[in-house]
Amino acid sequence: MHKKGGYMGGRGSNSNLGGGSGSGLKTTGLDVTHNGETTRYYFTSKDGQNYYQRGISGTPEPTPLNMSAKEFRQRVESNGATTKAVSNAEYKKAEKAYQKERDSRPDYELGIGLKDNSAYRRTARKNRVMNRVMKRK
Repeated sequence: MHKKGGYMGGRGSNSNLGGGSGSGLKTTGLDVTHNGETTRYYFTSKDGQNYYQRGISGTPEPTPLNMSAKEFRQRVESNGATTKAVSNAEYKKAEKAYQKERDSRPDYELGIGLKDNSAYRRTARKNRVMNRVMKRK
C-alpha cells in the first residue's frame, strides 16, 4: 500500500518530495516594488497550504490568511506597490546562480575550499571531541 509522502516517493509530479528544483512543486515568482525598494517573492503550494519566501535563499513561510500568489499580488497592488511576474527562465537562472554560490562557499568544519585546510580540520576535530566530552559530564 502506497502512502503519499512516505519514504519512497511516487512517480511524476505528484511525488511531492521536498522543495526546490525537481520536487514537483509549482513555484511562481513576483517582483514587488514599494517605496523604491524591490523584493522578489516566490510562492509554492503544498497540501492546500500556500507558502511564500523572500528571494531564492529565503525560508518558505505560510502566507497570511493562506493567500494565493494572485491574492497576494492584488493586495500589494492595492497598497500602492507595483508588481512584475518572474518568468520561469529567470527563476531557473537565479536558482543556478544560488547553487553555484553555495557550492563555491568554503566549508570551515571540513576544511573544503580553503588553502591550508589541515589546521581547520584539526581544530574542527578538537572542537567536536571537546563537545562530546562536555556532554558526558
